[in-house]
Amino acid sequence: MIEIETYLRGADGEFVQVEGCTTRPVDGDYVEGTVRNAIHGVEVTGLREWDYVGQLWAYMAGMAPQLSATGHASTYFPDQPIELSFRRQGSQVLVSVRIGSEVKKANVSGSSFIDALRAAGTAFFDKMSELLPENMDSYSESRRELLS
Repeated sequence: MIEIETYLRGADGEFVQVEGCTTRPVDGDYVEGTVRNAIHGVEVTGLREWDYVGQLWAYMAGMAPQLSATGHASTYFPDQPIELSFRRQGSQVLVSVRIGSEVKKANVSGSSFIDALRAAGTAFFDKMSELLPENMDSYSESRRELLS
């Protein structure tokens, strides 16, 4: 089972799933939030790894085609020393996050993971285009990259 959920962090520090957000973020350039990745019950990233979620999704969107092309993709969170990586291992993908000396990881079907990543990313970019229409062009560009 693959769960990829996006949360926005409100001014009060509370997290709300992006699909349930009805008000625009305070700062459209630096939207705080997180992408929760849970694979077969292992939470690889969660609410404690929050950052600038729009930038994080843009980075993750670029990781999908890189994974397909080279078998490996990695990025750091926009404003924290947290490394997220995807590595193909046969038909599986190892999804891992490194925070200092702590490493969390899980294996998952490669095609299922990419499908879930694309669905969650598309939902994020669509919702953010509603909430921040002035950023629609950059969200559309990231969506195209994710789907390529």
